[in-house]
Amino acid sequence: MLLAAIFTTAEDGWCVSPDVYVRNFRDAPEAERIIAAASQIPPSRRVPFISRYFLGRMYHPDTKARITKQRSQAEAKTKVKAKAKVKAKAKAKVKTEAENVQPLPVETLTTSFTYLDCMTYVEHVLALASAERPDYTGSFLPRLIDVMFDARGMPLMNHLRSHFTSHWADVNERKGYLINVARRNKFAVMRKLLLNKVGNNRTFYVEDRFMISRAPQIFWYFPLDAIFSGEVKLQSGDILALVCDKEGLDVTHMAFFIEQGQKRIFRHASSILNRIVDQDFDSYLRAKKGLSGLMVLRPRLAAPAPPHYRFYPRER
Repeated sequence: MLLAAIFTTAEDGWCVSPDVYVRNFRDAPEAERIIAAASQIPPSRRVPFISRYFLGRMYHPDTKARITKQRSQAEAKTKVKAKAKVKAKAKAKVKTEAENVQPLPVETLTTSFTYLDCMTYVEHVLALASAERPDYTGSFLPRLIDVMFDARGMPLMNHLRSHFTSHWADVNERKGYLINVARRNKFAVMRKLLLNKVGNNRTFYVEDRFMISRAPQIFWYFPLDAIFSGEVKLQSGDILALVCDKEGLDVTHMAFFIEQGQKRIFRHASSILNRIVDQDFDSYLRAKKGLSGLMVLRPRLAAPAPPHYRFYPRER
C-alpha cells in the first residue's frame, strides 16, 4: 500500500501530516542555537555566517564510499577498454532497469550535523538560514525537507528527492529559496540534456525506475572565462554548482562562494580532504579538470512556510 493512499490533500478540506523518521534528535540543541544566532543578523549575511560554523565537519562516509566505488568501477572499465582494443571488439552490454512497480518510500530522512557531503552541506545551511524560529522539529526539519524534496506535503518518496542539481535549483527557485543568476544572462550558456540516461541505458540511481527522466533538462551556467574575467559579479554566500560535460549528468560538485576582505574563498565539503574546508577560489577552479563552468544560485530566503510533517526518532 502506498503511503500516499493515506494522505488527503487540502483541496479535500483536510490533510494528514505525513510521518517522517530521522535517526535521532541529537542535533536539535545545536540547530536551535544556530538559528537563534542567525536571526540576529541580516538575511544577506546568514549563509556566510552559518556555512562558516560547519568548517571542519567530516565528509559523509556513505557518500565517500559511493564515490570511491564509482571511481574504482570507472578505472576498471578503462582497463577493460584498453584490453578490448587488442582483443576482439567486446559486445556492448545493455544495462537493466530497476523493476520496482511502486515508488520507493524514504525510510529515514538524511540529516546530520556531524557528517555532510557537498549537497547536504548546502541544503542544511539553506534550511537553517530560512528557518523562522529556533525549533528543530517545528521549523528546521520542515525547511530541510522543503529544500531537499519537491514533495509538496506528500509522503516522502525517493523519486521526489531533488537528486540532480539543475533540477534542485529549478525547484528551489520556484519555491523562493534562491535565484538562478545565470538564467538568460548575456554571459551565460544554455545546456539541454536528458538527466539520468546515456542513450537508452540507465546510468545513475538504478534502484528506482521512477527517477528516469522523461524530458530533457534545460539549465544555464557561466563559462569559466566569464567567471575569471570578472564579467560575472559574485556575492558572498552564492551557491556554486560545478557544471560538467558528461552525458546524462549536469553537476559534479556544490560549494559556497565567500568573500573575506580581498580573499575569494571556495567553501565546500571536500571528499578528498574529508571535511568542510575553505580553499582559494581561483586556484581551486583552475586546477579542476573537466569543468565547463558554474551555475550561480543566489540565496533569496523568501520561501513561504513549508508543509508540516510529524517527526519521530529512529534510534539504531
